Amino acid sequence: MMNKLPTLGFLGCGAITTAMVTGFCERAGNVPYPIVVFDMKEESSQRLQQLFPDRVTAAESLQECVDAADWVIIAVWPQAGKEVIESLRFRPAHKVINVMFDKTVEEIKTWMNCEVDTILHMIPGTFLAFYPGPIVQCPPTPEAAEIFGHIGEIVDVGSRYHAAIFGSITACFAPMFAIMDRLIDWAISEGVPVGASTQYVTRMFAAVCQEACRKDREGVHYMATVSTPGGINMLALELIEKAGGFQAWVDAMGPVLNCTAGDIPKG
Repeated sequence: MMNKLPTLGFLGCGAITTAMVTGFCERAGNVPYPIVVFDMKEESSQRLQQLFPDRVTAAESLQECVDAADWVIIAVWPQAGKEVIESLRFRPAHKVINVMFDKTVEEIKTWMNCEVDTILHMIPGTFLAFYPGPIVQCPPTPEAAEIFGHIGEIVDVGSRYHAAIFGSITACFAPMFAIMDRLIDWAISEGVPVGASTQYVTRMFAAVCQEACRKDREGVHYMATVSTPGGINMLALELIEKAGGFQAWVDAMGPVLNCTAGDIPKG
């Protein structure tokens, strides 16, 4: 007899929750985990239930969502995290996942009414709605990896500071879209139709990322630094390097890390 699948309860129905729920419902149908959701904006919870009526139930309160869940995924606004968690009654058997980028497991434990069975930090991405991208978990938790490995590729880290570094890199989502946006605009300004410009730029970046995923560290470094002398890739590398374009990305990580790491000890 198949064991009963655990129920996943999501507190907050923003972009990250929507992506994870969509991933479970559309790409992991062979493991139909029951899902309960709640958001202070009732329409957000109701929307997910309407999209996936066979899998998703919209709870009527945060506590109802917690009571119905085996795994509780905390995805509320970080500013409201302390207030929300202190208002809830958890069970010792609960397993809790925090996706608030600037909160630590140690902080969250002090806000809970009891010590729970399992608690970890996780960094998912909105791409999980349609693509099995990386999901950072800290500390490594095999049971969580088993569940969330159905919608993404688990990246285990033992250090919360290292997780914060990966969290900082997620801030590059918008800049990467900005690069594509500007290249699309440039192509359009040169007379290329909007549709063709968008299709080529987005698909080219997707293909390059797929190629990168097939390489190790040395392979990525080689592709980033070795180009045909006098070729157009070398020209672009030299011009962007001269303008400080690459270093600007690295320089941005310091202030971002201050947000994601806060007082987390380095190491």
